Amino acid sequence: MARTGPDKGLGPVSQHFLLSAAARTLSLGRIMRMTDDEARDTFKRIRWSANNGQPFCPHCGFLTVYTLAERPPRWKCGGCRRKFSLTSQALFHSRKLPVRDYLAVIALFVNGVKGTSALQISRDLNINPKSAFVLLHKLRKRWARKFTIQTIPN
Repeated sequence: MARTGPDKGLGPVSQHFLLSAAARTLSLGRIMRMTDDEARDTFKRIRWSANNGQPFCPHCGFLTVYTLAERPPRWKCGGCRRKFSLTSQALFHSRKLPVRDYLAVIALFVNGVKGTSALQISRDLNINPKSAFVLLHKLRKRWARKFTIQTIPN
């Protein structure tokens, strides 16, 4: 029997998203081979994906920012004149781990089918178990808040 409606992705040729090439863009092996600059650029592309990876002020949303001559790079807003970094007003603000480790935690968290324990993250990345617990707790809290907000009708 032939289907007459539009393809809903349920046919025999459809493929699960986790098996597609789009799901393999953030692999742990690729992340761990990145240099610090490559990891910062990747994090920047993910963080400011709405603006094609170009930073904008997390405080006021102003698009004109100036790059400061600092290492790691920071920016200054052209509107409110406040300085901000890659992790300002984000989930990983006030954390001291390298950006590569943040990306690795995200990859392990997202790609773990049955979840990921803090102890496993701490062993894999050689970080303190309490730091791993706090990072995973923040990710889970943000994830739950995002889906709770999207599913509650107005």
